[in-house]
Amino acid sequence: MVSTERDSYHHGDLRAALIEASESIIREEGVKGFTLRKAAKRAGVSPGAPSHHFKGTKGLLTAVAIRVFERLGAELAILPVSDVPARDLRMQAEGYVTFATRNPGLFRLICRVDLIDCHDRDFREASFNALMNYGNAAAAYFGEDPPDRAARIFRPYLASAFATVHGLAHMILEGRPALLFDTPNPAETFIETTLPSILLATWPDRPCQVRHSA
Repeated sequence: MVSTERDSYHHGDLRAALIEASESIIREEGVKGFTLRKAAKRAGVSPGAPSHHFKGTKGLLTAVAIRVFERLGAELAILPVSDVPARDLRMQAEGYVTFATRNPGLFRLICRVDLIDCHDRDFREASFNALMNYGNAAAAYFGEDPPDRAARIFRPYLASAFATVHGLAHMILEGRPALLFDTPNPAETFIETTLPSILLATWPDRPCQVRHSA
């Protein structure tokens, strides 16, 4: 008897297998190397399975991006917290940059708003949750209100904090540390020896400024 996808996977397993396969392809080849056909082949299913379960490339990549944000959030959530706002913000920033450096393909994916559905409810929830600790740390440092998922308000302090750490992450992914360090792994050297100094210069220790709502 010829085995079918229904025979080979329990309920929900096919979706998980396609996400896992897609993630592994992006890790190895980057987003540019990803195709639905490759994902199907690696998951061991028919070429039409990804489109059937995810309604095309954007749907599948959005599901992968959700998982990436969940992993990023988990890593940021376990970072130590102190009573010094600047120290906490620097710790979160270093965790963010480290995650990007160690997961370059996946990090580039979550930055590609053209490839994922940023209006997907699960995606928006996952991205907010992932960056909640970073946002809260920035709010504490600047003495501002923390991010609110229900209020889509532009917050300059938050934009500044994310632009800084996002720029540092991309600078490393572009290979800039190799211009500074002649080591087997310039990116890791940069993170270990230079990044802390940059973050300290950007967000030096200072008393917490508490904002009082009117």
